[in-house]
Amino acid sequence: MIHTIRFNITLPQDIGSKLQHVKNKSAIIAESLREKFRKAEEKKELTLLAEAYAASAREEQSLRKDWETTAGDSL
Repeated sequence: MIHTIRFNITLPQDIGSKLQHVKNKSAIIAESLREKFRKAEEKKELTLLAEAYAASAREEQSLRKDWETTAGDSL
């Protein structure tokens, strides 16, 4: 059984008028919110991934500098 919660919401008139003839308003609103939350989560994950790549690049650059000093050493 799917549990539901009842909300009383207020929408801008332009959105409300578009919903007037929609039979299952709850379903379309729920679907829209799921999509919005999914996009927000995806954006958050992409931001974290970009930060991780940037940190990795900085670490790689630091390691490269460390090895540059030993590159001229006769091993």
